Amino acid sequence: MDHTTKKSLIENMQKPTKGLTPLVYPVRDLIYKKEYDVNSWFAIGHFETEGHKINYLFHLMTLENAGAEPVIASIVSFTDETTGWYYGEDKVYPLSSVTISESEFNIEVPNGFMRGNLEEMQIYATAPDMELNVKLNPVGFPIYNGGTGCFPLNDMTVYQYSIPTMDTDGTLTIEGKTYHLDGLTWFDRQWEMMQNNDNSNIKWSWMDLNLSNGEIISLWCAVNNGVETSWATVMHPDGTQTVTYAEPFSKGESDYWLSEKSGQYYPTKWVIELPEFEARLEVTPSPRHQEIVSVIPALHKYEGASAVTGSYRKEEVTGYGYVELVGNWSK
Repeated sequence: MDHTTKKSLIENMQKPTKGLTPLVYPVRDLIYKKEYDVNSWFAIGHFETEGHKINYLFHLMTLENAGAEPVIASIVSFTDETTGWYYGEDKVYPLSSVTISESEFNIEVPNGFMRGNLEEMQIYATAPDMELNVKLNPVGFPIYNGGTGCFPLNDMTVYQYSIPTMDTDGTLTIEGKTYHLDGLTWFDRQWEMMQNNDNSNIKWSWMDLNLSNGEIISLWCAVNNGVETSWATVMHPDGTQTVTYAEPFSKGESDYWLSEKSGQYYPTKWVIELPEFEARLEVTPSPRHQEIVSVIPALHKYEGASAVTGSYRKEEVTGYGYVELVGNWSK
């Protein structure tokens, strides 16, 4: 599918999408919301270049800090699925030490920045012997997760919209080798108030699945004290969206991996089932050890670039995406 021929995101948003009643407004809600405990801007890109499948992740997240100064986490990871090479890191900075605008989208941290708007965005990130520099042009439609962009997650009310088709052009340099990136970035904007209760029995999974038939899926599975709730927001090629039941992720997870760094015990393979769409999709990260260890133990997480195979409405499909695992994944 050639996304360069699609209308821009701004053009598509001029006309309401049938069946949607969003409670979030992507243009207005892009900038920092100081009144919320958590603000998140999350970008993941997938590219095929010079015989390699290359992925990047850059995530900026502001957090309240238990009576101390708020902080911002700057998370970077790079994955070469072809060779199995992986690098990930989580840097945490006092919020007063960075630039974060309350009037426009501009966030600058010591290891990178995100800036621009929903017509054109720039992302720059660095890590040891690595440099990412890309320009993003939003096309297509936004996903309003949960149908409105507002949904319960464990004991939180989460606001989230996603822009899965950001035309991307730029470079990624790894250990002296520069790759030209020409493809798509998924951009995600999220904000919420933090929970006040014990988080020891809480965890969640999120996946973005980009299928060869043009269907794009944002998947959530939340576990709170053993109670598992799973659902998907499916965006169809014309921009219409369906919120649908997903079988609990635990039903189809396997190939567990114990991290020696964090002690977390992550599944690294899933069979995802969406009964309404007769979908059975196998999601497999490569390599399996795509964990990001934080100086704040509660922020240990798994962010796995993954391949997707399976069937959707009785037809074979392939695809790609990321798997995110957050919370208590101890054995």
